[in-house]
Amino acid sequence: MPGWVLITLMTAGLVVVIWAFAAPALQGVFDEALDRVVKF
Repeated sequence: MPGWVLITLMTAGLVVVIWAFAAPALQGVFDEALDRVVKF
């Protein structure tokens, strides 16, 4: 297996793992910002 294939797969895996942890936090920030805009 060429090195670039391994690097691509590892990068994709890292993105999925980071997204899994970051998505709920980002959703909370987005909801809070939206609430502030709507209340004005």
